[in-house]
Amino acid sequence: MKDSNFSTSRRRFLKSSALLTATLPFMRVYSSPLQESAKRTDSDMLFKAFRNPPVTARPFVRWWWNGDKLDAKEILRELDVLKEAGIGGVEINPIGFPGGDDLSIPSMEWLSPEWIEMVKVALKGAEERGMICDMLVGTGFPFGAETLTRDEQTQLMTLSSLKVEGPATITLDADDLFAKASPEIYSPHKDTLKEVYALCLAPVQMDTFAAPEWLTFDKNTNPIRITVPAGEHILYALIKLTGYQAVIFGAPGGSGPVLNHYDKTVVRNFLNRISDNLLPKLTGITGFRSMFCDSMELEGANWCNDLLAEFKRRKGYDVLPYLPFILVRVGHMGKPIKGGEITQLDGTAKEEIDRVRYDFFTTCVDLMNERFLGTYNEWCHRHGLKSRVQAYGREFHPLDASLLIDIPECESWEDFGNCGINKYVASAAHYTGKKIISCEELTNGSTFFNATLERLKLTGDMSNLSGVNHSILHGFNYSPLEVPFPGWVRYGSFLSERNLWWPWFKLFTAYKTRLSLVLQESEAFADIAVMHPLADMWALYGTQREPFPAQHPKYQYSVWDSIHKNGNSCDYTSEFIIRQSVVENGFLTYNSRKYHTLILVEVESIMPATAEKLANFVKKGGKLIFVGKEPYKSPGLKDYKKNDRKVAQTISTLKRTHSSRVFTVEAPGDDLIAWFKGVQQKCGIKPYMEIDQPNLYVNQIRQRTKDKDIFFVSNCNADKRFVLKAAFPESKGRAWLWDIETGERCLYPAAVGNTLTLDLPPAASQLIVFDTTAEDTPAPLLPAETQGTELQKWHLSMEHINGTTQKRNITALSDLSTDKTTRSFAGHLLYEQTIDSSESYNWLDLGKVYGISEVVLNGEKLGCHWYGRHLYRIPEHLAKAGKKTIQIKVTTTLGNYFKSNPQNNIGNSWAQWQEWYPMGVVGPVKLL
Repeated sequence: MKDSNFSTSRRRFLKSSALLTATLPFMRVYSSPLQESAKRTDSDMLFKAFRNPPVTARPFVRWWWNGDKLDAKEILRELDVLKEAGIGGVEINPIGFPGGDDLSIPSMEWLSPEWIEMVKVALKGAEERGMICDMLVGTGFPFGAETLTRDEQTQLMTLSSLKVEGPATITLDADDLFAKASPEIYSPHKDTLKEVYALCLAPVQMDTFAAPEWLTFDKNTNPIRITVPAGEHILYALIKLTGYQAVIFGAPGGSGPVLNHYDKTVVRNFLNRISDNLLPKLTGITGFRSMFCDSMELEGANWCNDLLAEFKRRKGYDVLPYLPFILVRVGHMGKPIKGGEITQLDGTAKEEIDRVRYDFFTTCVDLMNERFLGTYNEWCHRHGLKSRVQAYGREFHPLDASLLIDIPECESWEDFGNCGINKYVASAAHYTGKKIISCEELTNGSTFFNATLERLKLTGDMSNLSGVNHSILHGFNYSPLEVPFPGWVRYGSFLSERNLWWPWFKLFTAYKTRLSLVLQESEAFADIAVMHPLADMWALYGTQREPFPAQHPKYQYSVWDSIHKNGNSCDYTSEFIIRQSVVENGFLTYNSRKYHTLILVEVESIMPATAEKLANFVKKGGKLIFVGKEPYKSPGLKDYKKNDRKVAQTISTLKRTHSSRVFTVEAPGDDLIAWFKGVQQKCGIKPYMEIDQPNLYVNQIRQRTKDKDIFFVSNCNADKRFVLKAAFPESKGRAWLWDIETGERCLYPAAVGNTLTLDLPPAASQLIVFDTTAEDTPAPLLPAETQGTELQKWHLSMEHINGTTQKRNITALSDLSTDKTTRSFAGHLLYEQTIDSSESYNWLDLGKVYGISEVVLNGEKLGCHWYGRHLYRIPEHLAKAGKKTIQIKVTTTLGNYFKSNPQNNIGNSWAQWQEWYPMGVVGPVKLL
């Protein structure tokens, strides 16, 4: 990468984007309640908004328009369903039909007049309901359409190879070469143009780089005949594929081949087709907030017609001699897969190839930024729209790309939590002062019909801990009620009014809304910056498929987690950010972000200018920590010997002259929490939250306003309770507990100054606010720690969704999925018991519950619990000794039923691979 050119173009792009946004008169702006109430005190504004959050804080849903089989009345009905459930907005997402009974409803073609009418219905309906609309650009993903000409279609340069021995004349079948180079991708396009771009011979073993011997052949003749000189060689065939990938889940009008994202003209024409056809028809209607671009998933695309020329212009040398050694056969989502025999590289040859690999992929990244991302951003702004983009994958720098976006977005998967990309995206938003950090949340690949509200909460909490404050829930299927149960299902976590837990879904959205409000209206705090060895990783493996990269090192994405769990906070950083930062008073400062400590995780390669900025940072009082390895070289091939010496000398000098502020620590082992606690002690890093026993499952973030210090603390373990002591030496005022579920607040229970005892039941979270202005409100009463009285014998009624009811008496509570006679159940479980107590009780603790619980005591409802500890307060008039009839209702998930029911093709196709999911009251149930 030419550092100066890269920095200049990036600064120019950021500046032009800001000017475009600032001068737009028609952009739909959603102001926050704090902006509208600037004359009130900060305390009044934030807490009042917390109690009654605006629509902008509510979660959105990805609204799959399945097959674009649309009807105006159904669109409005579904908007009503979503509004009632606490959803604030929708992302209209046209997508291919997922299968099932289509009720003979025809599909509307994307951008056709009738399809645009349905968009108008949705926009008008959302406006009338006080909801917000975004829209996916195109259909499915990535961008593409049946109308693309061959020159507009995506390109891939790949290869096939084999060992040959000469002297000999060898005959090659082009079709065989194509087959061996064919990418094993998710969504191949049938009409692919295949070309033998070049043939060459290279040594079987190479220690010092030597250019391959290029062979002449007639591209219009098949079979191909070549002459091989004496000896063993590796024969490489460079294969160029055009139009090799089809849009994944494309809907009619927007399916077909993927476009070439490396071609600015092609990208602009595609976007203009949308705006020319759609936007003029929307006059008089409140328009979209943003246009959305999903994650690229370009399945390895790496070529455009001028790539060789652009590479030479940017890097200063010809990449063609190196292509046989850096190209790979492409698998799913661009992942390299095993092909034929290749040259074994060693010594300086391997180092040279690694440097070229870095140059090649950073050229692709730069072209994608300039020709796709820049064009997309400019198009959105020209039409008064915000850009919302998942700017990551093999085609982007995972942090720097999101600097350019109005609403940067990441993703969290319901079945394994937040992804490594989240921290990159959130950090980019922090650097550029973006208020909204969006997330495709609850993406689900393995627990589809068994996604519980508790699991949704845990996933959402982990997203928020990584920096997210705006959830796009994944997702809500457009599906008429007439479609046989469970309806049209694309994927996600089955957010549907036909899900058994839907009546309680609004409790989850209320929780999400209040938490998002606080995070959006306060500033995320971080005092440490962390840089990962991206240059080294790209030199070895090429750019990675975020959010599922080949981690280098293996613990890469656990470092930030260990920092937070030890009471500090961090942002990720990049070489670009470091070089553009200002050093003053011992801090590395970029806009409003400032860090007293910079951690480089096994970084070996950095630009000389980056090394110089590190030296300046340390010289002026900052702390620099090298984990495992130290920088000693530069990335890229041009002038690398000179640049390597500069890096090595700069790092050596700063270590020698500022040894008290430069530390080299060992790489972590399995226990990263203990590792970072040791780093704190060795390097003199003071946590702002001093936790007596940092815990693998308890994490925190810190937010600040003018007069508040805010901490979100979460226990991500669904089974275990943790009690921790934590001191907050930097926080002023008294500690308050803001109840995220109810919108109320009280003084933190049993606080001793700024030292708190954090009692975190399973799946629990707390919003702790240190405030110097709030009025006194007493702390709530908590149950005493007693043995209590266990209740064991129950009458159980099982009301199945298929209309049947089973009744049984049980002497011991258990997980009903472990019993073959009950494991296929889905519906409502009714537990009932009558006791005659000789003493009074204040609490009913259900113990472990799988599902949503509701309790009725002597005919009076005590409430419900949808996650964590199922603990119910018994009203005073019912707490006295005497007869008590206890009724517990538990609502289950649908997965076990679908798993056991192959007759339901849609449900069973998702659930058949899943494990039997636990259900029911496991207990122990106790009166306390």
